[in-house]
Amino acid sequence: MYAAAPYRGAVRAVTPRAPAAGRRARLRAALLRHWREARRAAAMNVPAGTVKRGRA
Repeated sequence: MYAAAPYRGAVRAVTPRAPAAGRRARLRAALLRHWREARRAAAMNVPAGTVKRGRA
């Protein structure tokens, strides 16, 4: 049988978290997110800001 483990295993709790993103990294991520959303909106022929991000 398998050893009892919490959901998705306990490995995630043991590993240290990634360092907090710097100002440049956050700005870059935000710009990329807006750029991708604008491209999706253009492809779907709808106004930008009305396209949901992710799997919603």
